[in-house]
Amino acid sequence: MTGREPVGDVTRPAARAAEWVVLAAFAGFGVTWGMYAAAIPAIRAATGVSDGFLGAALSCVGLTALPAMLFAGRLIDRAGRPAFVAALALFAVTAPLPMVVTSGPALVLTLLVFGGCSGAFDVAINHAAVAAEAATGRRVLNRAHAVFSLGLLSGSLILGASRSAGLTPRWPLAALGLVLLAGAAPAWAGLAGTHAAPEPGAAAGGRGVWTGGLVWVAGALGVLALLVESGLQQWSAVFLEDVLKTAPAISSLGPAVFAGAAAAGRMSGHFLGRTVGDVTLLVCAGLAAAPGAVLLATAGSPAVALAGLFLAGMGISVGSPTLYGFAGRRVPASMRGRMVAAVSGIAYVGLLGGPGLVGQLADLSGLRWAFGVLAVIALVLGAGSLTLRRWSLTPAGGR
Repeated sequence: MTGREPVGDVTRPAARAAEWVVLAAFAGFGVTWGMYAAAIPAIRAATGVSDGFLGAALSCVGLTALPAMLFAGRLIDRAGRPAFVAALALFAVTAPLPMVVTSGPALVLTLLVFGGCSGAFDVAINHAAVAAEAATGRRVLNRAHAVFSLGLLSGSLILGASRSAGLTPRWPLAALGLVLLAGAAPAWAGLAGTHAAPEPGAAAGGRGVWTGGLVWVAGALGVLALLVESGLQQWSAVFLEDVLKTAPAISSLGPAVFAGAAAAGRMSGHFLGRTVGDVTLLVCAGLAAAPGAVLLATAGSPAVALAGLFLAGMGISVGSPTLYGFAGRRVPASMRGRMVAAVSGIAYVGLLGGPGLVGQLADLSGLRWAFGVLAVIALVLGAGSLTLRRWSLTPAGGR
């Protein structure tokens, strides 16, 4: 063994380098969003806006993220590594901006800019993970999303500790932005093995992404997965505090338990995907998430509720990364960016709509019934994943 044996289409050192770049990028993405979520109270205080204005301003992130995702997918197919590094740099520079403004209009403007750059970087890192999988034959996406979940939790804790120490959120975010910028050069070198220069005419044929059917099926399943994921994650603390009457210290464990479960589930999915396959893994995700959501919905104590939340989080967490990898590996490399962008862009509807759906259902019949509906959606995800079998024999990476 020389250490330079080919792994898939690239040498082993190049494969390892690409995987490390992907994992580091997902970690940085997660830490940034963890800090951002924990900084929202400080942002509200600095700008002096009302809760209603803040909620409307935060929705601006989604308004620019979705079109940026679709644009980034096409650009990555055209440019390759330069597009990844550009997306990394833009995300690093714009991440601290919402923390430095002092007025409502300025907050809206910075969130629009940050949302677009975040969406572009989201597609860039998922594309890089799929490219690494296709080139090396190794599973990367679930492990990368597990690192994102850990980064999310770490970022929240880091910013909370810094605020307790008297620092404003702008300093930790600015420091993180500098770290991300410093990673541009290593990322350029590390992706050399899996981000080859685009072939002439690589940008052509993009319509094939939308006409083959896979993008719609995988995107629709992604909507279901993210509906359940975002609904459980963002309403768990409210359920614990309002329905089970727990203290704030206990209710805050809901999102933390879900993040830990997501990390554990995605790491497990990384290993299971290699043995049982993507379709079986997605079916099991739905079958595991559904009873977890039911256990949460019927819980009479915080311990039972957190156990249900952990089971549901472990199951549903593998849904979106597995779908992105499945779809991305089944088109030629020249169309991979657009496929990942299209599937993740469609699935993004679930991420945006999950909290709203749970809120509307809770108004009608209470949070317990709302979580019960999420259990049904998880079962539909599991059953619907069987439709992917028609593409499961397509060679990965379009080969």
